[in-house]
Amino acid sequence: MLTFQRTLEAAIGYVELGMAGEALHELDSLSPAHQREAPSLELRAVILQQLERWEDAAAIHSELCQAPDASIDRFIGWGCVLYELGRYADCRSALLAAPPSARDHGLWNYHLACYEILLGNREAGRQLIRKALQIEPRLRSMALRNENLRPLIESP
Repeated sequence: MLTFQRTLEAAIGYVELGMAGEALHELDSLSPAHQREAPSLELRAVILQQLERWEDAAAIHSELCQAPDASIDRFIGWGCVLYELGRYADCRSALLAAPPSARDHGLWNYHLACYEILLGNREAGRQLIRKALQIEPRLRSMALRNENLRPLIESP
């Protein structure tokens, strides 16, 4: 276990230095079993996103979201990666696959609002962004900078 932890720490160090390729090499040196552990997969997903390897990152996020204890943030991350691929319906599906408790999470509603707007579902987007801002008012400044959401907030 000590080797696993040290390898993760080395990979994180490389990420912090902007050396994504070396970080991946560290993760690749782990045993297959350790490569499948959540901390390793989460770090790999971050690195792949830095490298703009969106398909690979999406596959890892999908795998991470299969865990029964998957956090809402994992589903949001999966949606964000799919967004980079222009797969907006899949973004929505990824978020809707989150546990029911996600519906009470401001950032989850915010992202789902974005995807609904991109899919042409303006009224659903309006309802979701209003709910997001009700749950987490601090998201307002971020929403006002979003060209798709701003009109929904500024109009009655």
